[in-house]
Amino acid sequence: MKNARSCVIGISNDLKFTEFLDPRVRSRLGQLDVIFNPYDASQLQDILRQRAAASIKEGVLKEGVIQLCSALAAQEHGDARCALELLRVSTEKADEEGKNTVMLKHVRIAQSQIEADQITPVITSLPKQQKLVLAAILINEKYGLKNIETGQVQDIYAQVCAFVGQNALTQRRVRMLISNLDMLGLITARLISRGRLGRTKEINSCIPSNVDPMAIMGEAEPEMLGVLDKKYRHQTRL
Repeated sequence: MKNARSCVIGISNDLKFTEFLDPRVRSRLGQLDVIFNPYDASQLQDILRQRAAASIKEGVLKEGVIQLCSALAAQEHGDARCALELLRVSTEKADEEGKNTVMLKHVRIAQSQIEADQITPVITSLPKQQKLVLAAILINEKYGLKNIETGQVQDIYAQVCAFVGQNALTQRRVRMLISNLDMLGLITARLISRGRLGRTKEINSCIPSNVDPMAIMGEAEPEMLGVLDKKYRHQTRL
């Protein structure tokens, strides 16, 4: 092994991960980056056609099914596994209906189910106080509010806590929970300046319409059942 050399291969989704290495390590790496770009729709179609030919009878997939699965996956992440999952669930949906062919509507149904399956455990596993903050945002939206401000969330949140017998957290803690919900992709929270009135966040939920977050939270926390139907006093926006 006198003339042997070692080779280190690092695989990461973070292109900047080497910046956290010790400078002496970085200088010895002789680093060569190989970037694998996400698949585009055309490449995904080729992959799906190969897999479909091996596992699905000819004629089962209606014209456009593979193209739609590929386009939806390419728009979101360019991930071949997700495209294959979408095609698989589409065939299951057709089978559940007793159909011999997979149609475009089955792809749409499958897409909705996959979204729901991904987001339901996220909502279920939220800590109780985070569920209460999310409920406050949803209640504001039920009353027709959009671009909800932090103070309006805090106001309804305090009332929700009273209804379920929980102590309300401080505004600072609520702001942190709002940021966590934003990070999880359940809401969007955009920081804006109101001049002399200071800065606040404009908050909106971004949960797919086919998912009922209040029902999910009510199943996980029975005391939250019916919270959406209570009467609330609303803050007037200046």
